[in-house]
Amino acid sequence: MALQSSTALARRPQSFTQNWSAYAFLTPALIILFLSLLLPAAATVVMSLTDISFLRPTNFVWFDNYVKLVSDGRFRQAVGNTAYYTVGVTLPTMALGLLAAVALNGKLRGRIVFRTIFYLPVLTSLIAAAVVWMYVYEPYSGPINGTLTQLGLPPQPWLQSPNLAMTSLIVMAIWRDFGTAMIIYLAGLQDIPRDIYEAARLDGAKTKDIFFRITVPMLSNVTFYLMIILIVQTFQVFGAIYVMTNGGPLGSTETIVFQMYQTAFGYTEFGYAAAMSTVLFLAILLFSIIGTKIIRRGES
Repeated sequence: MALQSSTALARRPQSFTQNWSAYAFLTPALIILFLSLLLPAAATVVMSLTDISFLRPTNFVWFDNYVKLVSDGRFRQAVGNTAYYTVGVTLPTMALGLLAAVALNGKLRGRIVFRTIFYLPVLTSLIAAAVVWMYVYEPYSGPINGTLTQLGLPPQPWLQSPNLAMTSLIVMAIWRDFGTAMIIYLAGLQDIPRDIYEAARLDGAKTKDIFFRITVPMLSNVTFYLMIILIVQTFQVFGAIYVMTNGGPLGSTETIVFQMYQTAFGYTEFGYAAAMSTVLFLAILLFSIIGTKIIRRGES
């Protein structure tokens, strides 16, 4: 017993030293995380409880900003626009990415070239892509309206119409995010054992049955992971709207982040904008937690 206790005491300083060396290596990253993420997040929550502005002294208003959000029709419209944009981008992007991944996962000739072409929009600068798509949607000399005119159809005010502006932005977002979905699904497809497909074909399964009964179920975790990524990304859309529509026409493309930007830097209502930011953060956190739990259940 004495020998065992002395051995344990001899090992304790070594374990203690090893732990502190790990903490020392982690400290710079933790400091950066605290200064760049945790501290600004806490400051935003505190600001959301005030009426901070450049135009008057700052006072604590506690939850008045959140009460104002509930009754703010403009904010409700921004929430609806954000939800419409999120659903309109996420579901088609996932569907098209899955179909492209299945097509390019086989022995298609030139599949490497097609993969590269489909992924190129992801590498394109968002601002550059927005400027190009503004020309594509141009009402008088744009290629889309030019094609419609040649077909005898009337040209459309894609970015100037409250009914078409958000749809036009969604089409551009699908074009840009499609490559990401394709690559993630390709990685998932390559993890599915080939023996399963061979056994299904030997049993006489058709291509449609193989896709819906084998491929789609075995990609469920990949699907939920991709859905979380796209939802978080589309919830925070700003750049394309700022460049292409500036929130118009008539607020039809004004999302939560864009309204938050206008409230803070246009009207200098930083406390109210911080409340919007906090609500958006909680919504993203909720979706992330739900998606993570679904993925873990699928793995178990």
